[in-house]
Amino acid sequence: MSFLSTLREYLPFLVRPRSTWLHLRWYWKGRKYRRIRRDIHKDFDDNFYLSTYPEVRRLRIGPVRHYILVGWKEGKDPSETFSTTAYLEMYHDVGTLGVNPFQHYLTHGRQEGRIATVSKARQRTLERPSTPFELPPVPAADVWAALPKRLIDPPTAPAVNVVIPVYKSLPHVATTLHSVLAAHNETPFECLVVDDCSPEPEVSALLARLAASGHIRLIVNETNRGFVASVNRGMAENPNRDVIILNADTKVHEGWIDRLMTPLRDDPRIATVTPLSNNATIASYPHTATDNDYELEVDSATLDRLAARANGSTVVDVPTGVGFCMAIRRTALAEVGLFDEETFGLGYGEECDFCMRALKVGWRNVMATGVYVRHYGSASFGASQVARSQKAQALLAAKHPDYAGRVARHIAADPVLPSRVLFDVARLAEALGSVSVLFFSHTRGGGVETFLENTRLSLLENGFADIVSRGVVIQTQREGFIQVAAFDGRPLPYLPNLESLNLERHKDFLERIIAILDPELCHMNSFAGLSVPSIARLIEALTASNRPYWHVWHDHQPLCPRLTFLDAEDRYCGETDVSRCVPCLAATTAPFEWVRISDWRDRFRAYLANAEVVSAPSEEAALRARRLVDVSKVKVHPHPEPHLLDVKPLQKPTQSDGKRHILILGAIGPHKGAYLLHAMLQDIAHRNLPLHLEVVGYTSMREIRTGKSVTVHGRYHGDAAAVRRIEEIKPDLCLVSSIWPETYVFTLSVALALHLPTVSFDLGAQAERIRDYGRGVVLERHLMEDPVALNNALLGFDLDELWSLPARVDWAKACPLTEHFKALRRGPTPAEAAHPGAQTAANQNVDIPAQSADPRVAPLS
Repeated sequence: MSFLSTLREYLPFLVRPRSTWLHLRWYWKGRKYRRIRRDIHKDFDDNFYLSTYPEVRRLRIGPVRHYILVGWKEGKDPSETFSTTAYLEMYHDVGTLGVNPFQHYLTHGRQEGRIATVSKARQRTLERPSTPFELPPVPAADVWAALPKRLIDPPTAPAVNVVIPVYKSLPHVATTLHSVLAAHNETPFECLVVDDCSPEPEVSALLARLAASGHIRLIVNETNRGFVASVNRGMAENPNRDVIILNADTKVHEGWIDRLMTPLRDDPRIATVTPLSNNATIASYPHTATDNDYELEVDSATLDRLAARANGSTVVDVPTGVGFCMAIRRTALAEVGLFDEETFGLGYGEECDFCMRALKVGWRNVMATGVYVRHYGSASFGASQVARSQKAQALLAAKHPDYAGRVARHIAADPVLPSRVLFDVARLAEALGSVSVLFFSHTRGGGVETFLENTRLSLLENGFADIVSRGVVIQTQREGFIQVAAFDGRPLPYLPNLESLNLERHKDFLERIIAILDPELCHMNSFAGLSVPSIARLIEALTASNRPYWHVWHDHQPLCPRLTFLDAEDRYCGETDVSRCVPCLAATTAPFEWVRISDWRDRFRAYLANAEVVSAPSEEAALRARRLVDVSKVKVHPHPEPHLLDVKPLQKPTQSDGKRHILILGAIGPHKGAYLLHAMLQDIAHRNLPLHLEVVGYTSMREIRTGKSVTVHGRYHGDAAAVRRIEEIKPDLCLVSSIWPETYVFTLSVALALHLPTVSFDLGAQAERIRDYGRGVVLERHLMEDPVALNNALLGFDLDELWSLPARVDWAKACPLTEHFKALRRGPTPAEAAHPGAQTAANQNVDIPAQSADPRVAPLS
């Protein structure tokens, strides 16, 4: 590019000094920056970047260029699934190199096993609850009297001592003691309370009454000795028993002691066990290392039950326990010693010191993620909390110079994240009730998205609103991240950890996710975007779940890792010679790991053999599915498209410009014929042909832009919008330019609904459907390779004859899932009961195997 042409390009930006400076920087170091752009542009999300950082639009530099020049240095994120700041904080060596973190991850980090973290901007889109905690009222005397008495004599009797140091705040103290006394546990325990000379007479009076009635064992300090001394006095009371330290501003629930003590019984080298809580630094939930001081959608007792459901007896090693609630083994106390009263005085940091001392003599500290204890927070310390915390950090650093580093590395690694994710999953299941269908999909849009929407509408129209309201959709994204959504589109509870769920890193507990959700049916629509190991684990999870699952043949991934039978050069391979798969899959352009095609197909053959149904939307799709699956298992289920029933047919247009206007509909990538269209346009320009391509949608090629022979109309949202644009354009005919054997082609349905003469190559569902349609032409396959001959063919059609042909459009009437749930319920739906004649029509075109009644499916009221 010459200096003058460069100046002309950048002249409009001279009135914007910052824009000018950025453009000049790009020009001066163009080779370096273009190399970065080449490495990241495929994974960079322009829409996310501009919507998250709208100020970038004013600079008119372009989102990718802005990120490369300054965005990453400002902590901006290139996509929903990559956090620039987190990557640099996690991998200090990358920061030292001074390289672009996103480029480093894509070119080196991913192969080195480094991890991407979901964007903070994406997490901020979730609306955090704001309802503050409320303490329950102090119970009346008769309520206390009815509670079980928690004393165990003699002192040598096996039991656990729950040591509760008390200073002030009657509502907090009453809540804690009531929950401890009321909670049933199989483990014998004694409630041992230390009154640290409370300044509130009502607190001491309550403790005295409970001690007199035999509910608690009470120790009274004659002077205020502080938290550490009070805890030590309680722990020293009985040298034969394990202890649980419990703050007097907590709330515990059924079976909490049993679950908290299980790790101590299971492993003799565990010294301390800490539960999850809303406010417990590294044991905090839903966000770690913070005070989650708000109510979630369920109460704390339900949260504790869901923690047990999600994580069972799972433990995670931690550098330190958290003293708000911490079980301690007696033999560890004997070896390590009591808390350091001299150093830590009134309190803060003493349990961290104890845990560090335990670690250094070979003990383990663990977090029991199957227990949740509410912690209202620092009722005794009040305003002095921050100062005490800062002083404790200094004291800890003096005694254990490695403490801060251990904790920082633990927070960065976040080994508790899987437990928090499963906890979120359990809350999701609780919010939905019994999950009806667990859909697996992707976020690439297209036919799968349309199929799921039409399925939802069919279920609603047939009276299955309860099925829709209990459905869950798991969508895979880039780098293995997923999005979880309700099938009916309603907002989910606050589930921030699900934003970090990654099927690449967390694939080993997919079975747990499915088990917690416990769906009536799993519905697999796509494995797209996942690595080979993740696909293998997801397949294992589905087959091991003991839940019925369907596979919908939306693409040819079970036969071809590329999904479309396009080779490394984006040409249709012909599906005939397996030996061609070796160089194709090993090519450097492959976006996945190399795999032997025989191993790939064997894995899918076994997976499909265990599927309840393999649903193919066309005979062409079924033909390919039957290469791997028993013929009887593959069912042809054309996609229902009720939204197209009312579209009015077009009349033959009369063009005034002397050109044939050819409609190309949809998002046109290489598999949809983008390279072919580009070659056609070159030929049109070279020969000055009277053809004009009308792209209603967009293409993957920047070279295809609105000009003399083509109009790119841009993205549209929904088929109704596409219909409106096509009605305005009035094309002469439609070209389905796909160069792979489509399984259905939703965009083709729009052309058929409008009764447009339509042309496709003799390939896949597009040819099958056009033959059935009647008003169209199926071209020989070789024309996919010959843009000149294809243009000649488009010019050679007799339009009057094509428009005069009868158009047969027979949309599928039934949705397979609707028929599935009808069969389970053994009777007409409410919609059919109101309109008995509709039942016969609704059963057309669907073949569902007989099902046994499922007791989890409640009849409609």
